[in-house]
Amino acid sequence: MTISTDKLIQLRKDRGWSQEKLAAISGISVRTIQRAEKDGTCSLETKLALATVLEISPAELSQDSEYNFNEKDIKYKIDWAGTFGLFILGLTTAAVVLLTGTDGRWELASISIVWGLTDIITIMIHGARATYRLFDNTSWIVKYPDFVPNLNYYITQAKSVIENCYIVGVCASVVAALTLALHTSLADESLSRYLVISAKPLIYSILFCEFWFRPYKRKMEKMLQSQNENSQ
Repeated sequence: MTISTDKLIQLRKDRGWSQEKLAAISGISVRTIQRAEKDGTCSLETKLALATVLEISPAELSQDSEYNFNEKDIKYKIDWAGTFGLFILGLTTAAVVLLTGTDGRWELASISIVWGLTDIITIMIHGARATYRLFDNTSWIVKYPDFVPNLNYYITQAKSVIENCYIVGVCASVVAALTLALHTSLADESLSRYLVISAKPLIYSILFCEFWFRPYKRKMEKMLQSQNENSQ
């Protein structure tokens, strides 16, 4: 079987994977990966395994599949709904801080914990380069291209970010609640203040996911649908 060496190498690098990591994930030997990237030849089983872990169809790995595209031909469109959504995010975040703010240091710490740990987990899973590219492309909420290769992977990655962010938010809120209950008397003195402080990480997780990354994920899903319709 033949595959596109350029496509295989680019898809691997897009994920920030080394040949060794691709081999470990796909269950293929490093030597087979090296031969596939050099000669463009492999067995049917290898091609199917690579297509599975790279989240594309086997046909897209073939020599006949066109992967390269001219960036000069890409046109960008403005999504005013996305622009409005980001504006609302800014207002909502400011309102949450002003209306439920208790301590500026805890507000900053909550945001840092949620966003920082989410970024770290994403880097551990997908690699630094792929994570940077994913976050950098969130500008598509406002201004998006009419064609982007490998959108399936970005969508999967965005879904992972949302799930991880909620996990971080819940865990951080539980830890905050337990810490305050064990080491302070705040729960007895002011239950409402105790609950607000404890819930802050989860609140910022919701803002992060529902006003930023979920709209970004849905935008990419619409872009992918449009690309598939145009290619038919």
